[in-house]
Amino acid sequence: MRRNQNIIASTIGTLAAISIGYFGVQIFGRTTMYSISAGLFGLGAGEYLGQVVAKKKHGQRRVVMI
Repeated sequence: MRRNQNIIASTIGTLAAISIGYFGVQIFGRTTMYSISAGLFGLGAGEYLGQVVAKKKHGQRRVVMI
């Protein structure tokens, strides 16, 4: 049941992304949509790296108990 819901949600998300991209190009132009997608990719990569760095710092923290 859960697997089917994931497949349906993924399919709907993919179709929504394609349609938003298509209509975005029609309205804003190709160059603008490339800029938007590059910016979102950069934000996603930055967020991922931020989580990796935060986990490394958190894992190295030492607690001294008396």
